[in-house]
Amino acid sequence: MIKNIKILNRLFYINIITLLLSIFTLKVNSETKIIAKSGDTLFKISKQYGVTLKELMYKNNFNNATKIIEGEAIIIPHKDINEYKNNEKITYKVIKGDTLYKIARDYSVSINDIISMNNLENDSYLKLNQIIFIPKGAPYKKVISRKNIKVVSKKVFYHQTSKTEDLSTIAYMHKIPIEEVETLNKLNNPIKIKPNFKLKLRKHKPSKWIRYGSLLINWSDWTYFDSNYITQSKTTKNKAFYLALSCKKRVLNNTLNNSSWTNWYFPETDFEFKLISDFCDQDFNF
Repeated sequence: MIKNIKILNRLFYINIITLLLSIFTLKVNSETKIIAKSGDTLFKISKQYGVTLKELMYKNNFNNATKIIEGEAIIIPHKDINEYKNNEKITYKVIKGDTLYKIARDYSVSINDIISMNNLENDSYLKLNQIIFIPKGAPYKKVISRKNIKVVSKKVFYHQTSKTEDLSTIAYMHKIPIEEVETLNKLNNPIKIKPNFKLKLRKHKPSKWIRYGSLLINWSDWTYFDSNYITQSKTTKNKAFYLALSCKKRVLNNTLNNSSWTNWYFPETDFEFKLISDFCDQDFNF
């Protein structure tokens, strides 16, 4: 009798332990919390635990994947590795002209995500017809045909960005390699460029001021913006303002009136005609 009771007790404790272990296992398989160590970032943790960066950021309410998060309690969502491989990425075949930047831009994803998912290097060269993985659910953004992009005829040092332009378009407009623009402007995230940002297109040179009638014009500061050209100027009394030219309409604009732009106006004086002719019709060297 006593022996039977001991056996029943043992079975009871075994069942309790089995139940607790099953509960613990379910908990671990759904999500686990860790404490971030020195030097940890969400990007580093996503690679370490084999979870998508997007899901990790969403689960922990973070919007910066490269921020050092030492000491933070981080939730790690767990998934079966085969399920992750099958459901969390789509395949893409490389076509002529593709780069990591272009693919990341077209699918609105981080270059780092593509590099990590495909075990690539930052400077990896993509081969024609190469198959790479892209995070599943990444929205494909239709790229504007380059046939509709107007190439800028005048070489300038700067480009002021608009809401509709991306780095690829800007580089194509000015016939400059994207990598050159990225380097000159030290861009950390070339996919997202803020509007009204003055991008450097070429290495800066000392200011070159040229006199036109009663005006002094900084010939080294011409900036392209929305089909027009803008530069720093000043009067002979040293009053600073901005001057704008439209070569297409051959008109001018300025901020002489309370630092606000006026209406576009046609040239009236000889030096205004000469200015438009020199800038719009002549090839000039920096």
